[in-house]
Amino acid sequence: MTYQAIMFDIDGTLTNSQPAYAKVMGQVLSEYDKPFTAADAQATFPMAAEQAMAHLGIAATDFDHFQARYEAVMADHYQDITLYPGIADLLQQLPASVKLGIVTSQRRNEMVSGMAQYDFMSKMAVTISADDTPKRKPDPLPLLTAIDRIDVAPSNALFVGDSLSDEQTAAAANVDFGLAVWGMDPNADHQQTAYRFEQPLDILKLF
Repeated sequence: MTYQAIMFDIDGTLTNSQPAYAKVMGQVLSEYDKPFTAADAQATFPMAAEQAMAHLGIAATDFDHFQARYEAVMADHYQDITLYPGIADLLQQLPASVKLGIVTSQRRNEMVSGMAQYDFMSKMAVTISADDTPKRKPDPLPLLTAIDRIDVAPSNALFVGDSLSDEQTAAAANVDFGLAVWGMDPNADHQQTAYRFEQPLDILKLF
């Protein structure tokens, strides 16, 4: 079918940010005298900050300090984050009639700072960060809020993401899910995908 809107996750979908994430989290966790393993990085990468903290055993009362330290350290590593090959071309070649947006678990400050360098952000009709709704992915509220703001029905939208959390978000919102195979956890068991996109430009085949 032809969709009226495509919503994208950021980390693992638009950007290859996991190496930078692992480096930054390792430094921040060392300040808490806690280890941060490769398994921890894989597990927490798609999570909102509150979820990651709970997974890592950091008290919720430390949220402000933890988030401030994460953002401060990450500010020195934005140059380590790159777009996946084909993303810029995809966003340039999608039909102008298709509304584009972002639904991410990043905080808005992080999203703005990390994505400001990319011209295609001006094409985004809506951006929903972790600050914009009281619930986070995999709750459907962030995705439903995004498509509601651009006046598109769930049945006419596609959500492209790399994680089980993204898949669960789309399923709960009754939105078709396109799996970004290029950024997915190879050990994840995805069961509710309308499409498996091997590379970004495969999305153009829908139009």
